[in-house]
Amino acid sequence: MPTAVMFKSHQCGQQVTSLELPDIVHLRLQGTVTVEEAKSINEAHLEYAQDVSHFFYMINLEDLGDLPAAARREASSVLKVLPVRGTVVCNAPLRAKVLAKLLLTAASLFRKGEEGNPILFADSEEEARALIDKRRQHVREAAA
Repeated sequence: MPTAVMFKSHQCGQQVTSLELPDIVHLRLQGTVTVEEAKSINEAHLEYAQDVSHFFYMINLEDLGDLPAAARREASSVLKVLPVRGTVVCNAPLRAKVLAKLLLTAASLFRKGEEGNPILFADSEEEARALIDKRRQHVREAAA
């Protein structure tokens, strides 16, 4: 997790998610993600959506083992309604990138423009933050 101060944080089994104000939701997945963990993550993200008008995901998949189909379905069920305006996946090996792209693309299929959720990949947290800053500026300009 980053060194920034988190407004809220949830431990969901082996997984960790946090809200960094003003608008970044951090998610670190490790090992095999269970359906129960995916449900807990969804509940936390729905809670975060009550605190901010929209957010950007910074997802660390460096230690992801597996994301079984049932856990992907559970995650996807809530992703469709969350106010996500962009996702940056960082530190991910190829297999994790493929799983992330599969899940996030399906969940964002009908979102367009400033409400879209483009999926980007970064090799470090610094690069991820720069990509989020760029996307944040785009969303602001489109809303103006």
